[in-house]
Amino acid sequence: CSVRLCAEPGTSMAQQSTYTPLEQDAQGGEERERVASHHCAELIRMREMKKEYIAGLSEDCWGASIYTLVKDLPDIMAGKAELENYVRFLFTSCIMGLNLTLQFAILFWIKQYVMDPSMRQAQDTYGKFHREVFDKSGTFIQANFEQFGSGDKEALCQMTLSKHGFIFAILFLWGVTCITEVRDLQRTIQNFWALPDLPEGEPASEMVHEVGTRRDDDNSEEVHELICLSQNARRTLNVLIFVPKLVIVIVLTYVGCVWLTATQSFADLILNALALEFVIQIDESLYEYFFPKANRDAIGLMQLAVEVKEDEDADPDTAILMSYARSVVYIGGLLVFVELYLNYLQPVLPNFMHDVAEVCLPYLEESFVPHCAPFTSGCFQFGKASQ
Repeated sequence: CSVRLCAEPGTSMAQQSTYTPLEQDAQGGEERERVASHHCAELIRMREMKKEYIAGLSEDCWGASIYTLVKDLPDIMAGKAELENYVRFLFTSCIMGLNLTLQFAILFWIKQYVMDPSMRQAQDTYGKFHREVFDKSGTFIQANFEQFGSGDKEALCQMTLSKHGFIFAILFLWGVTCITEVRDLQRTIQNFWALPDLPEGEPASEMVHEVGTRRDDDNSEEVHELICLSQNARRTLNVLIFVPKLVIVIVLTYVGCVWLTATQSFADLILNALALEFVIQIDESLYEYFFPKANRDAIGLMQLAVEVKEDEDADPDTAILMSYARSVVYIGGLLVFVELYLNYLQPVLPNFMHDVAEVCLPYLEESFVPHCAPFTSGCFQFGKASQ
């Protein structure tokens, strides 16, 4: 029989020590009992240690999936699950599958039906501009540009690459959105790595410690403390949660940058940026609209709990300065990336010569300036028509 010295949550150390194996080998029984007792004591120490809550779970499909993988699935495998555990696990798995399918499918459709045609149109317009307006030596001919078709001229002068500052600002803001996702994922991974390993021999259902109440000011509520992780749980979270989310963010960042760069009008540039924000929020929308309130409340109860460690050598000022330094690095890195992308990495117009903005300036001033200034009277005169 397996040696099992740990009792249910809430059993005291004195009670724990009275448990004995039903059977022991004559030679190895004492050693197994000693090892099991050590692992049991370590698990109890994790439950009773002074803890701090470093993070909860994100309120989206990813957070719901983490909850069911560390709480429901271990209870099901240990034979301790109730009907709620089975239903929540199956429901969350289906919604997460729908989330992954939608995000990858929409990314594919955006590339195939929106991004690639926009790139083709931009390249056709820019190629026609070079063929009909320049001579073979690459010299710009103003007379040819004046004869350039009005529709072609409008398409050329409204290419987002023709306004470096405008597209730079939009790409920077899109990069901020993507970096926010990356930083949130980075913090989540760091928080889970900070959790200790589940003691050897303990079932995975012991990873979550259900505490009676937590007092915060005058409020009391139940808390599910995630105090450790098994190796299988770590691998599962990496394969099913962290890696897919990172891949989605990276692909969405690239597709978004190319799509925005290939946009054929300034007005569509704003609309496309808003559409990308919609795509990146699919997981949150599915969570908000489909998950029952009881499920969302249960997810909100889980907290990652680690042992409080007093570091006398730690300098709080240094920690604050380092946090600001990281933010500065992110900002500087994003600025450099956007500039490099627009000048060297963008695939919409390879080797773009930045020869559109100057020649289009007179056209834009003529076409984009309103006929009437604000509060001008008598701007729209009646005609001479008569009955």
